Amino acid sequence: MRRFFQIFFVVMALSMALDVSAQQVVKKRIGVYQQNGNVEIAEATTTLVVDLVVEREQFVAGPYARYAQKYLGNRASLVNRDEYRLVGADVAVLRDDAYYADDEVAIAVAEPQPTTQSLLSFDKMSASEKSVEAMAKDAADKIFALRRSRYELVTGDFGDGVYGAGLESALREMDKMERELLAMFYGTSLVTRSAERIIYPVNASQTTSIVARLSATSGIVEKDDLSGEIIMVVITPSQMEYPASAEKGKVAYRYANNAEVVVALGQQVVARRILPLYEFGQTVMFLQPSR
Repeated sequence: MRRFFQIFFVVMALSMALDVSAQQVVKKRIGVYQQNGNVEIAEATTTLVVDLVVEREQFVAGPYARYAQKYLGNRASLVNRDEYRLVGADVAVLRDDAYYADDEVAIAVAEPQPTTQSLLSFDKMSASEKSVEAMAKDAADKIFALRRSRYELVTGDFGDGVYGAGLESALREMDKMERELLAMFYGTSLVTRSAERIIYPVNASQTTSIVARLSATSGIVEKDDLSGEIIMVVITPSQMEYPASAEKGKVAYRYANNAEVVVALGQQVVARRILPLYEFGQTVMFLQPSR
């Protein structure tokens, strides 16, 4: 019940935010006119900025992966992977070199993981040559030996015992060694995130446009690259009432339409906002400059 109310209030908050956005009046004087002694020539156009956050996962299979089931009891992946996925998106209006939304997208980057080369050097204990399976068995034995030693340290069964900072340091080092040995079987993953920004000038004749594509193997690619799934912008103008034009009005203002702008990856909506778009608005004539 508590979670229901949390979701309810979140939905209500989002609805209120959309209602407030839908009521905003955005207008701009257009045409040729004088202001502060200068001749101004102005037009009302809208440019959207689409921010995309892409996550890349690089997985390298462990050199002992084929022996994980035999010596550790669980299967391991034998195939290397390099995959991209969309994990975040936003859309905003570009106005006077500023954005309605945040100008920067937070990029979370994972710490580098041990590479296969460093793991092999860590695992190799002598110059003698061994088969891969023999080395895998040795690595598995070391994993179980580390776990027994850790248990003895924690329970106090290890000699006179290790306490305080020494125990904490020993356990931390043993955990690190076990992770490195396990990676020899189950591989390593490096996950990074990057931000892509797409500038999209709004066209009144197009309410749906493909702005880019997402390739599972290459990330964000050009919109005509058929290897990726489409990322599109869908605009739905709203029904709005605008002021009536004066019969002899000579001062022109362009009113923006508070349209719904959706960013979708295929059929999945990844961002939605109510934004003022001049291209779907209306020009209103006044007798004198509007305030």
